Amino acid sequence: MARTKKDIGTAKSEEDVRLYKRRSVLWPAKLLIGRHEISCQIWNLSLGGARVRVDLPIQEGTELILSIEGRGQLSATVAWSKGEAMGLDFNVSSATIKRMFEDRLHILGLDEAGE
Repeated sequence: MARTKKDIGTAKSEEDVRLYKRRSVLWPAKLLIGRHEISCQIWNLSLGGARVRVDLPIQEGTELILSIEGRGQLSATVAWSKGEAMGLDFNVSSATIKRMFEDRLHILGLDEAGE
């Protein structure tokens, strides 16, 4: 059964809240927050969000843009932040993510079988 964001509030562990499978990557990217640009590294990616490494802590709930060279930009919200690691929830549909990475969906495991 597919879960909705409503179900997330009642989940008991981090693993339970995952709506999509995540795939490990190691990509450079930038976080755009207002007029500021912060370098980061994407550690994993799903159709719903990403885990990134960033040197500067950013507060939960912060709205930002994740910019991936050669791919484009994604609106996101900081879901959690701990040390150098940070989780982002994308504010775009999974269809948008699929279009952005359409040439790599099968490699990333984000195609229909990988959801």
